[in-house]
Amino acid sequence: MELYHDNSDGLYKILDSLYKMNDEELDYGYNLFKQVCIGIDTLNINTKLYLKMHDDLVYSKIDNEHIINNLYKDEVSVLKIKKSHMVLDCNNSYSSFFHLLNEFKYNFFVCDFHSGDYFFLTSINLVVD
Repeated sequence: MELYHDNSDGLYKILDSLYKMNDEELDYGYNLFKQVCIGIDTLNINTKLYLKMHDDLVYSKIDNEHIINNLYKDEVSVLKIKKSHMVLDCNNSYSSFFHLLNEFKYNFFVCDFHSGDYFFLTSINLVVD
């Protein structure tokens, strides 16, 4: 975070190149990934999200997959938590998971490799319910 906070372009380019690597470059890619990213404590984040959301009717959880299905906000978001990254599928540009994850103060870096969008989660103004 300290190295790339003022150079998010550089961090995105590194992660994008890792995302696009072919199988022959896996060893190199893995070593590069370990230099710029730290692992995710999946148990901790899964537990925090579950404890925060389990009473909410729009929320459900299956293993390491968290689901928000909020018809009033026209939002369907699925967050899959893995040891190296998280995958968020959402039917619109904003997910309620952004607000929840931002509360944990982990300084997550969000990348959308398909649209080329990226940002540090702590650096955006999040919509509050």
